[in-house]
This record gives sequence, structure tokens and C-alpha cells, in this order.
Amino acid sequence: MPENPASTPFEVDEPILNSPYELPGHHWYLRQGEAPVKREGRRPSIVFLPADQDEPWDTGEGILTPARDYTNAYELALVSRIRERVQAWRDDDWKGATRTTLELLEHWSRPDRDMKHRLFFAQREAVEAVIFLVEAREDFRQGIAVPMDEPGPEKITEGCKAFLRYACKMATGAGKTTVMGMLAAWSILNKVNDRSDGRFSDVVLIVCPNVTIRDRLAELDPQRGEASLYRTRDLVPKHFMSALAQGRVLVTNWHVFERQTLQTGGVSARVSKRGKPEQVEEWVILGDKTTTARGKRYLTPADFEKELLSGRIEVVQEERNEDGSLKRARIRYTEYFESDTAWLGRVLDDVAGKQNILVMNDEAHHAYRIRPTASAEDEDEEEDDDYDVQEATVWVDGLDRVHRHRGINFCVDLSATPYFLNRVNRDANKPFPWVVSDFGLVDAIESGLVKIPQLPIRDTTGDERAKYFNVWRWIMDPNRPNALTGPERGGKRGNPKPEAILKWADTPIKILGGEWRETLREWQAKNETRPPVIFSFARTRRSPR
Repeated sequence: MPENPASTPFEVDEPILNSPYELPGHHWYLRQGEAPVKREGRRPSIVFLPADQDEPWDTGEGILTPARDYTNAYELALVSRIRERVQAWRDDDWKGATRTTLELLEHWSRPDRDMKHRLFFAQREAVEAVIFLVEAREDFRQGIAVPMDEPGPEKITEGCKAFLRYACKMATGAGKTTVMGMLAAWSILNKVNDRSDGRFSDVVLIVCPNVTIRDRLAELDPQRGEASLYRTRDLVPKHFMSALAQGRVLVTNWHVFERQTLQTGGVSARVSKRGKPEQVEEWVILGDKTTTARGKRYLTPADFEKELLSGRIEVVQEERNEDGSLKRARIRYTEYFESDTAWLGRVLDDVAGKQNILVMNDEAHHAYRIRPTASAEDEDEEEDDDYDVQEATVWVDGLDRVHRHRGINFCVDLSATPYFLNRVNRDANKPFPWVVSDFGLVDAIESGLVKIPQLPIRDTTGDERAKYFNVWRWIMDPNRPNALTGPERGGKRGNPKPEAILKWADTPIKILGGEWRETLREWQAKNETRPPVIFSFARTRRSPR
């Protein structure tokens, strides 16, 4: 896409250039302020430096290289090398692959597949990239090294070890669930056919962000037989189903990874001294009620005093208001957690004793390592950041625990945006260094896989860049005329007042609605029976469920 799509007058008249089922043969070269140019061949695997980021990314590790012909862009060099090698491997009939794998690859790519079961090139390529790294003959893989996910020094002292991750970057709508099914079938069937081959696993653990996605992914359970994805999408020949049923596919959400405490209600409650005792340090905020919310703990002054006098907590650090009253305190206390054995039994169910597990992380951009907090000031972040930190920490800590006790064969990360977020010990917004395949949004548009977006390009302000391109950012901009007042913004920690947001969102919504009606009339005049779709992405406080 252009680096700033809303600021260019140029549009692509023919956005779809390729078949969704074949290797892309053309792409649009898009550059801000220039007319699109149709080019031969596939678009290189490139990512752009965020527009609001001044510091360039470090390219010393060889994963990224500056992209030619683009501004502030980087080529995913590892992806480019793997693309080239996979194509050569494919052309040489997948040399080195097992008999089971060959049968699956031929089943997925055969030209006579029913159209409703035909697999997208994006899906086959993501699967082939992973299989290539595991099975391809050594000469094809020469010089390709995928970085491990290395724990920090503190985690290493706890017994954590690096494990291998392969990230597949796929646009939303490109069919990541099907890719999971293909890889699960490949791993389980190969393991069942040769129990001694450690490259494969017959237990697959799929971790996802929430309960809704978990329930949707339940079709990946081979125990569902004909109702499973393996049959409804024809991912395996029917005669493979009995062997596939010998494996296990567990689907869970990351919240299950959080270790359960063996006490009732937290710091202020009665302690049940069972399980594994550990020293815990955390910040407690003095407030109107005793509760926990979004990873934070609040105590009333009376409850705080009660805990202190009882000896159950020890104050490590204090932070006071201007009037001298206590604002918050960092406390230390003993918490009793479930044992690792109990944790494994709860997470892995009846296969808790299994070794060498294949893990798949759905929406894997939520699973990354957080740098240790440098100071108390770092604790004082927005609540959305706090939730991101809690999610990422619990998710990766859970993977570390599985790897330490049962061994992770490798992880497959699936995400449209496999990038590090802020507050990590790496460049913010930089791609995971273990990205091994890339079929991004523009590739998906050019292959007809996803809806073609039309961005808002006009508003009532008269500015060159449409303010309504990002309505939320425009409303919350403190420098715009008639900016929201402090109380309307909700202060530093509160939520903006809905009536203030709606007052300013009214005009942008009406303009977007008018553009939708205009597009609808144009389509109806061309005898198009389907209506256009309008998407409005809202900034919300997210719930863990």
C-alpha cells in the first residue's frame, strides 16, 4: 500500500491481478505521490517503518535489509531466501519429504480438487514453508537459520530454555484455521506412521486469544470425524482419518496458562498454605474499594492497614500524593501456587505426560517477551498497555513452562501482524525475526482473497490529509481546534466521556454513510446485487474474555 494511502490522489483501477490459487505473477508498485505501476513477478516481502517512528530498525542480524525502490521500508530477507528455496524444492518434487508428507502435499495441490475445497496458494505456501524447514533435504536448507526465541537471563536461571518458532504472516481472511489443520494433520500422521521420528508430534496444542476463537477452532479436533475440518475441507484423504484420530489436538485460550493460587481472593483473604510457596512483589493502589482489575490490585486504606498490621505483607516501596497520603505501595508477600505437575495436568489434560509437543499460536502477535520493568515509572502506564503486558507475559511464561517440563518440538505462529509491540526489549513494531512466510494484506487484495478497502479521503476541514481517515485520533488530538477538555478526555486514567466522543463523531459517521449510499447506487446501476460493506473500527477497553 502507499506509505500514506489517504494523502495520494492515485487509485488502482484493477486491484485484482492474480488467481488466489496460484503463485502471484504480477503486483502493483505503490509509492506515495506516484501513479501505481503494474510490475511483473511477485511483490517482495517488505515491511514499512511506522510513520511516527524516527529511529530505523537494526539490520545487523541479517533478518531485515533495506528495501530497494521504497522509502522507510525493509525486506524480510529470511522470507525471501525461504521463498526461493521452497520453490526449488517444490520444482524438485519435494525431495527429502516422507511418504506421508508427499501424499498430503499431492492431495493439497492436485488440480482436480472440488472448487469448494480448493486451497489458496497463501495456505499451501505457509504450510510448505514449515514442512520445508523440517523435512527438506539438507542441501536445500543450506545457509538458512531461523533464530530461536531466547529467554532473558532471569528466565534462564529458572530453568527456561530457548525454543524454535516459525511465524507465518497471513492477511486476515487468508485462511489461517485451514493452515492449522493442514499442519496438525501433517505432524500427527507422520508421528503415527513412525513413532521414533522426533521431528513430528502427535500432540498439538493450539493457543488463542479468547474463548470465542477457542470455540471456533474446535473443528480442528480430529475426534469430530466427518464433522472436523479435516473432512469438511478435504484436508486429508478419508483413509487417513483413523490414523489421525490417534493424535490429540488441544485448543485453549492463553488465560489457562496463568497459574492458579491456592488462597481465597488474594492478598486480603485467608491463605491456604498448600502448593508451592513463592515470594511475590507487586504494586497496590490505594482506592475506594478492594478489588483487582486488568492486572492491577486495589486496596482501601483500611484493608491495607489491616494487612500490614497482620504481618501478611511487607512494604518495599511507597509513593505518596502531594498532601502526604499514600498513593500506592510496592508490597512483598508469600503466595501459594499450584505445582507445575498440577498446572500441566490442567493445561494438557489427559496427555500431560506426553513429550515433544507441537504448539500453534493463533494471533501470535500477543505472545512475546516483555523486558523487565526498569523503574516504578514504567508501572504507571495506560491500562491498555497493562493488559498487553499481562497477556504477553502469561502466554510466553506458559510456553516456557510447557517447554521446560514436556519439551516443545517447535511453535508455529500465525498472525497478520507478527510484530513486537511497545515495551519489549527489541525495536518497537519490528517483525518477529522468525517470520518464515509472508502473504500480507496487499498480496491478499491482489489475489482476490479479501475485500478491497476504500479509505475515507474527504472531510469538512479542507485539509490535504483527511482528518476522518482516523476518527479516533482526530477526536483525541489535543492540538486541534475545540479539542476535548481534560474532564471530557477522562483524565490520565479514565475513559473519555461517551457524549463528548459522539458529539464529534457524528459528522464523520454521516459523511462515511453518505459515501456508502453513493457507492450502493453506483453498484445497483451496474446490476450488482451485493451491497458494499462499511467497517468502523472502534477503540475499546478490551476484556480478557
